[in-house]
Amino acid sequence: MWAVVRSMSLSVAVSAMPRLVRPDLPGPGGVGAIGDSYTDEYRFYEPDRASALGWVEILALARGLDFGPFSLEDLGPPRHRGFAHNWARSGATSDDAIAEGQHTGLAGQVAEGKVDLCYVFLGGNDFIEALDPDRPCSASSLARVAANAAGNLRTIVGTLLDASPTARIILATVPGLRGLPEIRDRVAAGLIDPAMLDACSVALRRFNAALRALARAEPRVGLADLELEARVAEALFPRFIAVGGARLDRLSPGNAPGHLFLADGRHIGTVGQGLIAQRFARAAFVHFRIGIPPLSHREIVALAGSLAPPAEAELVQAP
Repeated sequence: MWAVVRSMSLSVAVSAMPRLVRPDLPGPGGVGAIGDSYTDEYRFYEPDRASALGWVEILALARGLDFGPFSLEDLGPPRHRGFAHNWARSGATSDDAIAEGQHTGLAGQVAEGKVDLCYVFLGGNDFIEALDPDRPCSASSLARVAANAAGNLRTIVGTLLDASPTARIILATVPGLRGLPEIRDRVAAGLIDPAMLDACSVALRRFNAALRALARAEPRVGLADLELEARVAEALFPRFIAVGGARLDRLSPGNAPGHLFLADGRHIGTVGQGLIAQRFARAAFVHFRIGIPPLSHREIVALAGSLAPPAEAELVQAP
């Protein structure tokens, strides 16, 4: 019950925040990111993600955040194309991020003074891959996945903090997997044992608890608790969610803006990514007094509608 009250209080704060963020508050300088497909630029991944915008693209477009020069040429591993300060790689686990040098690449830009605010949103693929039917899975193996991922995130955060005494980090928790249409379909098809999904949920909660503890212990690390807010939203709105006058179906995936999830069943569309962008802007303000005015819900819906054919955009309007 406390989680519900807390989330509702945060929602009220979000609605008021554009008035609270004073014009004289400093914005961020350079902004960087570490993550997976939820942070990698959507535009390069046909057919589903390319129909939407990711949170990095939204904050760059709608708030002018500086994620570095944008390139259509390959930037070199682990990146492909996109913003120079966005090191996220589609499909990356926390092990991949370490092995490929996402953290050291961004830390180098922090040390050079090109980036002073870092977003880290990573770890979901560790648990999705652990549920692969071709891999042995048990409660103990899932506990090891959680411990390993938490250790990797501590390494990433520590590397970024060590790069500069002025570096600031927003660390995001990872929402549960049960809300993904892809996971629900795999359970229904008998490809995931429900008992193992339960064990995975427990392990993911331990991982998120470790991230919260890390943010509490480090004054230069702020928390964007996406898991808490997603959990409360799923409890309050199990089928449809209303955002800015739009009505989104959270169970049925599709690339039209009336769906929370894209047709691939794993990634959220522009509205969902806009809500992540809103929460990331809020976290920067709450923890560091950085003046990034959050997007309003209607602004987010307008962005989604601008990407859709008119007939599809009309479908998202709530009756």
